[in-house]
Amino acid sequence: MSLLRLKIKRFQKERHPQQWLETFDVKIQKGMNLLEALLRIQDEQDGTLSFRYSCRGAVCGSCAMKVNGVLVLACRTPVGPLLGETALIEPLPHFPVIRDLIVDFSSFFEHYRKIKPYLHEKPSSSDRETLMREEDRKEIDPYIQCILCGICFGACPSYGREAQFLGPAILAKAYRFLRDPRERREKEILKSVNGHRGVWGCNTVFECVRVCPKKVPPTHAIIKMRWKILRLKLRFFNLLSKGEEIM
Repeated sequence: MSLLRLKIKRFQKERHPQQWLETFDVKIQKGMNLLEALLRIQDEQDGTLSFRYSCRGAVCGSCAMKVNGVLVLACRTPVGPLLGETALIEPLPHFPVIRDLIVDFSSFFEHYRKIKPYLHEKPSSSDRETLMREEDRKEIDPYIQCILCGICFGACPSYGREAQFLGPAILAKAYRFLRDPRERREKEILKSVNGHRGVWGCNTVFECVRVCPKKVPPTHAIIKMRWKILRLKLRFFNLLSKGEEIM
């Protein structure tokens, strides 16, 4: 049985007003992942060590954290590559720390609620289901995969600089509904993302695409919405020139 050394950035306000680093040696078994190692520390060494987890299968997105400078899901991170050196474990960047590796996601979900992330279906007189073309389904498939883990927010320079920026995951979700042929809110969605806190605030450096554990491409969605907004403005240029609001 091998030993894994983890240096964990901790914060417990009742113990210390500032974050500190604490090192743990963990006995690991073949095939163990980082989440299991953290649970072993919690069970055998320090029951106050705090972190989020739920499904243990990369579906809930709860266990996002920073490992040796890389943003990951702990349940999908094997400990094998971490052996032989001290691995630094830190909470997700750009979010206030509540306790140890648990961060405050309040702003994330405030942004999420702003886009009303559910289908507003077009009126239909039919009593049958609304069919979708295969090409439409393929277009939104990548964005449906988002598990709201927040890793893209932790990697996003725009969100790190401006907390009011809607953020990659939220803009990806907005595009998911924009491109759904059953959705009736096209202009409303575009208006909600048309600003420096929306699609125009993105630096388009593709960090969110690089780090996403589910291969969601938020930057692609942002660029497509930018083009959609510009095409609408060009299409109604004459109306805009008269001072009438289109979006």
